[in-house]
Amino acid sequence: MIYGLRALPWDRLGGRGLSYVDIEGVPPFRRLELPGQTSTANIALVGLDGPLPEAGARRARMETLRTDPCPALFGNSASNSEVPIAYFSEFRCPFCRALERDLESLLAEDPATFRLVQHELPIFGPPSELAARASVAAARQGKQQELRRRFMRTPMVAEEASVRRVAESLDLDVEQLLIDMSSAGVQAELDRTRALADLFGFIGTPGLVIGRTVLSGAVPLSLLRQIAEEEKAEPFPVC
Repeated sequence: MIYGLRALPWDRLGGRGLSYVDIEGVPPFRRLELPGQTSTANIALVGLDGPLPEAGARRARMETLRTDPCPALFGNSASNSEVPIAYFSEFRCPFCRALERDLESLLAEDPATFRLVQHELPIFGPPSELAARASVAAARQGKQQELRRRFMRTPMVAEEASVRRVAESLDLDVEQLLIDMSSAGVQAELDRTRALADLFGFIGTPGLVIGRTVLSGAVPLSLLRQIAEEEKAEPFPVC
C-alpha cells in the first residue's frame, strides 16, 4: 500500500534552536528551515488529482485564498489568546494516526491555548474521498471527531454501507449525513482544503499549520511542544 510522505528525521533536532524561512507571498506564515531534509511523495500519487482541465480551476481556487487564507485555514472564531492548529489528514495515512495521538496530548496539556481545526485531504482515491466526505458531513452534526476516531479503528470504509453502520453506532442522523456528503457545501469545503494544501505546499499527509508555522510530514511530540511554545510567545492573533 502507498502512503505518501515518509516520516522525517526530526529527532535529530533534539536540543537545537529552530530557524524558519518565510513563505513567499503568504505572510505571516513560515516553515522550518531544514537544509537537506525533505518530504518524499510516492511517484504513484502522480495523476490522482484528476484530469488536466481541472488544474486551472484548482489553481484559481488557490490564488483566491492567497491574499487572506486565515478564514479558510482556521475558521472564523479567531481569538486573541489562542494558537490555532490546522491539521491536514488522510484516513489511510499511518503517520496521521501517530500524529493525532500527539496532537491530543498537546491539546490536553493546555486546552485554553490551542484550538484544532480539522482539514480532510483525501489523496488515495474513492475510499479516502468517501471517508473525507463523511467526516466533513459529520461536523455539521457536531460529531466529526467521534466519527473520525471510529473510522480509524475500522479496517476499511469503502462503501456507503460501511459509513452507514458507523454513523448509526454514533446516533448520527444517517439520512441527513448521506445527503450532506453529496452536497455542494461539503464539496466546497474539500475544494478549499485542497486549495490550502496547494498554497502551503502539502503534497501528502499529514500537514500542520501551528499558528504561523507550517510543517509537512510526521513530527514527534517534543517538536510539536517546542514549536507550540514559540508560537505562544508570538503576538496574537496570527492574522
